[in-house]
Amino acid sequence: MKKIKILGIIPARLHSTRLPKKMLADIAGKPLIYYTWRQAKRAKMLDEVIVATDSPEIASAVQFFGGTAMMTSDKHKTGSDRVAEAARRFKKFKPEIVVNLQGDEPLVPPQAINQLVREMKKDKKAVMGTVAIPCNDKEKLKDPDVVKTIIDKNGNAIYFSRSIIPYPRHPYGEYYSKLGLYAFRYRFLQTYVRLVQRPLERAESLEQLRALEHGYKVKAVAGNYIREEVNNLRQLKRVRIIIDKQRRGGQSRK
Repeated sequence: MKKIKILGIIPARLHSTRLPKKMLADIAGKPLIYYTWRQAKRAKMLDEVIVATDSPEIASAVQFFGGTAMMTSDKHKTGSDRVAEAARRFKKFKPEIVVNLQGDEPLVPPQAINQLVREMKKDKKAVMGTVAIPCNDKEKLKDPDVVKTIIDKNGNAIYFSRSIIPYPRHPYGEYYSKLGLYAFRYRFLQTYVRLVQRPLERAESLEQLRALEHGYKVKAVAGNYIREEVNNLRQLKRVRIIIDKQRRGGQSRK
């Protein structure tokens, strides 16, 4: 039986409005993008991991620590556009599934990547998937940078939002947010980036809503993981502390 090939792609652009050049921010002597790449490399379900960027500076940093970087267009509006280009141009093998990993999540759990890929391989009809994690922290539920989701009985996302969903008119205890990774069937990824943006995606500024608005299902694999993203200096300092503790022999995060 032919082995299904899985490609992990980390889209990384240099400029960020809230934290300039965050992909190159120093964490224990290495750039932030190194840690995202390292976590992806630890995921046994990925056959290859590359960084897709429009920045020679990022590409140089990736090559310096031993990673593979691919230069992509500087015209892309979204990370998914960059991932789709990189997947088309990747020559080592033709991937059946492409995993898009957000570069600003330097502690993305390898177990979550593996779980998502296994579910995508198991469900042949799934064209896109992500990982949902429990979120019962009131401050995170209010935070628009924390993307929330609700899931149906079949494990598919009903909606994604920067707002709290559902609204708790009555007590509700199954809130979920999502990790910064998506899995796509290769063919669907190329279709997806050609779909026009619709009102919900534009209103929430959430790419995954494009699939839902066009009638496609998004599998939401539930897992009890911890998310640490870097959007601002406060979060960067927190990640630096966590990684420093890990280096000193502290507990690793699931």
